[in-house]
Amino acid sequence: MFRFSFSTLVGFFAGIGLFMFAVASATENHAIFISLSSFGLVFGSTMAASLISYSTLDVICALRSMVQTFLHAPTSQRHMRSLVKRFVEWSTIYRQGGIVALEESLTSAEKKDEFIRAGIDLIGAGYKNHDIRTMLTDQMDSTWQRQTLESKVLNTMAVYSPGFGMVGTIVGLIIMLDNLNGDMAGLGKGLALALITTLYGVLLANLFFKPAANQVTEKQETMYFRHQLISEGFILVCEKRDSLYVQDRLNAYLKPSAREHIVVSDL
Repeated sequence: MFRFSFSTLVGFFAGIGLFMFAVASATENHAIFISLSSFGLVFGSTMAASLISYSTLDVICALRSMVQTFLHAPTSQRHMRSLVKRFVEWSTIYRQGGIVALEESLTSAEKKDEFIRAGIDLIGAGYKNHDIRTMLTDQMDSTWQRQTLESKVLNTMAVYSPGFGMVGTIVGLIIMLDNLNGDMAGLGKGLALALITTLYGVLLANLFFKPAANQVTEKQETMYFRHQLISEGFILVCEKRDSLYVQDRLNAYLKPSAREHIVVSDL
């Protein structure tokens, strides 16, 4: 159901690649940009502060959503058009064979789709169209609230990480000045190491946490739109509307260029 997001992959690897190119072009001492202790301080402190701010489950869900930014939600016009076609088919199947035939017509992917499964179950339970609308809307709003929190957690991490990067830099400067013995070469090396934590904090915030938060919000909005189509489709199926009516109603969710190719074979 999900596929890799090409734009996210390109953006991520382009960001990493440009950073590595800048480092390689500026110095031959590439190892100076690698410090596990600095990274551990920034990332670990960011996670610790996030756990203080939110529950453990919320932080885990946010990190999982960040990983899932490399996947693309099924909200393309091709996918939405296929949904309209399916509801046109389901309207005929339900009128002719009832709920049993409707359930048997589901593909394996559709059976795993929680929202489609919920709509089928509500029709099978005998609920009327207004009750189905209310329950599916409640589920849509609940999903929206959960994903809003995930985006909020990621934005909070983006705020914390540069701050802890600066903390690491201050700690490094204190240690460097405490060990200062008039060695100017050592002073320069120590200062470079101290600034690494700030670099890690800024990179984590602007290449990982903030883009992930924006991606979660974007997916949240597009999935809500998809769920609106599905909710309206099941209401029309429950009302036993004819195929042409279902097609014309759900076409409103598609771009004009995507509507003209839908053909109703059974009115």
